[in-house]
Amino acid sequence: MDVAGVLLERWDLKPTQVEALTGGMNSAVWLAAADGWRVVVKSVDAADESFAAGLELAARLADAGLVTGRPVPSKSRQTVERVEDRLIGVLEYVGGQPLTGTVEDQRTVGDLLGRVHRVSATPPGELEDWLHLVTQLDEYLDLEEWIRPAVEGALEGVRALDGVSWAWLHGDPAAEAFLRQPDGEVALIDWGSAMRGPLLYDVASAVMYAGGAPDHVVPAYLDQRPGLANEVETGLTAFLRIRWAVQAAYFAWRCSNDIRTGIADPAENREGLDHARRAFDAADY
Repeated sequence: MDVAGVLLERWDLKPTQVEALTGGMNSAVWLAAADGWRVVVKSVDAADESFAAGLELAARLADAGLVTGRPVPSKSRQTVERVEDRLIGVLEYVGGQPLTGTVEDQRTVGDLLGRVHRVSATPPGELEDWLHLVTQLDEYLDLEEWIRPAVEGALEGVRALDGVSWAWLHGDPAAEAFLRQPDGEVALIDWGSAMRGPLLYDVASAVMYAGGAPDHVVPAYLDQRPGLANEVETGLTAFLRIRWAVQAAYFAWRCSNDIRTGIADPAENREGLDHARRAFDAADY
């Protein structure tokens, strides 16, 4: 893609430097800059229904005082522009140091997710509609014999819960999406997986990325959302299973179709699937 040309035509920005960055699993990303400004340009497939919603959520949270990499409106005042078969967003550049897996960082992740969900709380929607993020990949669940039973068991576990609170979710709160700023504030970026859904999905995702132990993420989250203590206690395990079910189905799809975006070696798809299998093999799941 002619990134400089798109920026000039659609955003009236004329960069003097364009540098490809390591993209996500489903996107391509560039850093563009000129004197006085830097932006991140992100491109996804035109069928990606989460992209625009994620950028709009980032803008809403930025309006509430969080650092999110707010989208830059185009000349036509759009958050997202379509260029051929791609959707393009331009985001404010956010620097900083990615969090790691330390106890302090895990607490920071829980605290910031609690703040995000306070701002983005929404009435519950239809659970079955939300579970489409797993069920849409049903045809790939027979790639290995363990996948379908594990995924179906996870789906039933969530369906058995009495009711859960919803919010607009980050969707993939890995530690590297949290950037500590020079003033100590922590930014949350990479909103490409954002969705409206049960907030326990975000909490479970953060716990998963912390190695599966909720000891630090969850107490910090509940400091921000104390009224959810019972919901977290009764529902977290079910949502950890659904989070691993998402990973299993996603990597079964990638392996079946030899999808290589965001990876350097096809073996990484198999590794992602194996991580899910090991999680389901563990006693806690």
